Amino acid sequence: MNVFRVAVRILAAGSVLLGVAGPAAHAAENAAGAALTADAAQALANAVFVVDLAKSKSALWTTAAGALAQAQDAAKKQDSAAVIKYAATASEQAFLGMAQLGYPLTVDH
Repeated sequence: MNVFRVAVRILAAGSVLLGVAGPAAHAAENAAGAALTADAAQALANAVFVVDLAKSKSALWTTAAGALAQAQDAAKKQDSAAVIKYAATASEQAFLGMAQLGYPLTVDH
């Protein structure tokens, strides 16, 4: 149940972040002339949020950090499809890392 609560909180926070970061992402997009789609910008913002949250809980998996770096590189190249793909992987891996915190520790007998 603890894992479920964490996931719900993260999804709620991510939704709030997307609502707040969405307009900021569009403003930055317009200022820089970037060609990222709104979905890609939102996916990247969500991935950054979730990865930072996992890092703050000492639950960040290297696969999440690596996928986020790939998403950020793809954003620099304005490749929206790749941003969405890597951001989804980063978010998923960060969620799994945080979910792992709720698992019992193994003990040798």
